Amino acid sequence: MPFTGSLEDRMLIRELYGRYGDASWRGDRESWVACFTEEGRWVSHLFDCRGRAELLKTWDGLWKDWTNVAFLSEIGSIEIAGDRAKVRSYAREIVQLKTGGIFKLTGHYDDDLVRVQGEWLFASRVYAVKIAEVPS
Repeated sequence: MPFTGSLEDRMLIRELYGRYGDASWRGDRESWVACFTEEGRWVSHLFDCRGRAELLKTWDGLWKDWTNVAFLSEIGSIEIAGDRAKVRSYAREIVQLKTGGIFKLTGHYDDDLVRVQGEWLFASRVYAVKIAEVPS
């Protein structure tokens, strides 16, 4: 079943994705990292980092070459079991590079979430690129 759990929890999870996307669009590293647990993990084709210090180091490494980011996502499934959830989401990213080029990605995330003191956070985000358009 693609959507399980209470409507309230599913709405709170969707708000987490909204906060994550908003922080990404605005380049707000503190709001972005606050979407993860203290030991949160972020995995992609470029990196595998764990813990807020590593997450921020990775963010800073990416943003050193970026001017702007457009980040759009859609949730495909939410499966809640108590204080844990598995979520599948899809992302479309367009990154404006400081060199003037544009980098475009589409892919999907397989996410593990936990509820910490009433707030849903990312424990793990694993990203798989499906389509990439890289500037020459």
